[in-house]
Amino acid sequence: VNMYNPQSSSGGKEKIILSVSRFEVSGSKKQLELVQSFAQMCAEHPEQTDGWKLILVGGSTPNNSYLEKVQGEAKAAACPIEVLPNAAVSGIKEFYRRAAIFWHACGLDETRPERVEHFGMTTVESMQNYCVPIVIDGGGQREIVEQGESGFRFSTLDQLQEHSLNVMSDQQLCQTLA
Repeated sequence: VNMYNPQSSSGGKEKIILSVSRFEVSGSKKQLELVQSFAQMCAEHPEQTDGWKLILVGGSTPNNSYLEKVQGEAKAAACPIEVLPNAAVSGIKEFYRRAAIFWHACGLDETRPERVEHFGMTTVESMQNYCVPIVIDGGGQREIVEQGESGFRFSTLDQLQEHSLNVMSDQQLCQTLA
């Protein structure tokens, strides 16, 4: 079954980059950096990012200052970014179904092993739903994503953007990796 069709509105993949992680007060899941990267991509590559949006989903505690910072940055960006704390499980499943690309950055610029995702269940869930994973090159992500075969791994935000733009502008690559 071919699930990939970025233009489809009837059950196929849409031009959505999804990230699913708790909004930790410490910022350990790096959603702020993802928002900033997407905003930079939209500013510097408007043709390639046209029609794409970033959706950040995850649990949060009340009065979460980090979540407020992420929401503020998303609102200030000149591109479509949705921040959806505490979404229902059914909604999260729907985002996985619709999204073409999955981003995961927990562990970016970290030197302490405990600050890197040890396994990465959300990455596995994204791959089950035919999302192309573009994830941090560390921790359990190395065991899940085969570089260039089942997605891409990155060590810097520049690499995240480069891999993302390649997948976004090459429908055949996106379909193959999905």
